[in-house]
Amino acid sequence: MKQLVKRLLYKLIPLQTYVNYHHRIINRFWQEQLIPQYAYLNSQYEISAALIKAKSKKLSQKYENAKDLLVNVGAGPHAKADWINVDISEAPGINCVCDCRKSLPFPDNSVKGIFTEHFFEHIDYVEEVPLFLSECYRVLKPGGIIRIIVPDIEKYLYAYCQGGWEELSIIRPLDSDLTDFHFKFKYNTRMELINFVFRQHYEHKYAYDYETLEFILYKYGFSKVQRQAFGKSLMDELSIDQQIRASESLYVEAIK
Repeated sequence: MKQLVKRLLYKLIPLQTYVNYHHRIINRFWQEQLIPQYAYLNSQYEISAALIKAKSKKLSQKYENAKDLLVNVGAGPHAKADWINVDISEAPGINCVCDCRKSLPFPDNSVKGIFTEHFFEHIDYVEEVPLFLSECYRVLKPGGIIRIIVPDIEKYLYAYCQGGWEELSIIRPLDSDLTDFHFKFKYNTRMELINFVFRQHYEHKYAYDYETLEFILYKYGFSKVQRQAFGKSLMDELSIDQQIRASESLYVEAIK
């Protein structure tokens, strides 16, 4: 009975009405200082994600006969022509709107390549990474490749241990007053920069070096894992890295 009521409500009331209603409630709690802003923002994101998931339950039907797909996970504003560009938010070029942290809407063995750049660090290592990698393995065809690009925490920690700002500025471009070139955040200490990389407010969930990525990819079934470099890939189509992120990034590929 409960499920029937939910289905009726989804048909009668537009999805955006649900989103606006919940956002108004959370926004009121935040403005009245009953919950901190970071909790508000995270709750807002998760509510939106849950509603998107409910809306996209039948998305898999769209791809039921698909094969040899190229999938760009967490594409954001960097969607690629002739790719399946996946993101949780609608944006130009995004042609697959879904919450991909726990499931992907593609059939088994239907994908030849998965590209994900600065998305993997945004999912929880304990709860979401096992589901996400298991789904990636499921949808990839034998011999298919996943290319994962994340901030290289080993680079950052090495630079931090050198003392001063010179090494850190090479990895993460800073203006003359130590303002982050990308995020426009002014750092007062080197540890502020390190914490921003680790956390990026509430958005980053885990920090990776090659050893950890290699371990987790083998754990979830991939047969071969290797470190790569900017613009270098086992599959030419996967060489779509952003030049602007090259100095700070770790490039890893795994084969099913």
